[in-house]
Amino acid sequence: MVLTGTEDQIIFTTENNQLLKVNFSPDDNEEKSKFEYVICNFHSAPITGMDICIRKQLVVTCSKDKTLRIWNYATRTLDIVTNALSDEALAVAFHPSGFHVICSLVDKISIYNVLGSDFSSQPRTL
Repeated sequence: MVLTGTEDQIIFTTENNQLLKVNFSPDDNEEKSKFEYVICNFHSAPITGMDICIRKQLVVTCSKDKTLRIWNYATRTLDIVTNALSDEALAVAFHPSGFHVICSLVDKISIYNVLGSDFSSQPRTL
C-alpha cells in the first residue's frame, strides 16, 4: 500500500495480485471513495481457455476463477467480464461472428450471447 506524493490517492494490491486505487483526502468527510483498477481487472487464477474472434479484434479467456473475459487486442482493453459461471471453465470459443461464446464447464456446456458491454443474463445450457 502506498500514498501518492500529492496524498490524494492510495494505491494497493490485493491477495489476487490486482492493483487498485482509491481517491483519499483526510479533509473530505463524504463517502465518495470508490475503488478503481489501475490497469484492468485480470484473472485471479490460471487461464484454462482462450480463443480469438476472426471477424472482430476480440479475444475471449476463461479461468479457474469462474470468470469469462473479452479483451479488445486493438485497444488493449478489457471489454466484458462475467462472474456468472457456476464452476471452473475448461475451454471457451467464439462464434465466427463474435456475437456468441461457448464455454465448457465440468458438467455442461453453456452458450452466451455477447451484447454490447455484457453477456446475456440467461446462458443456454446444453
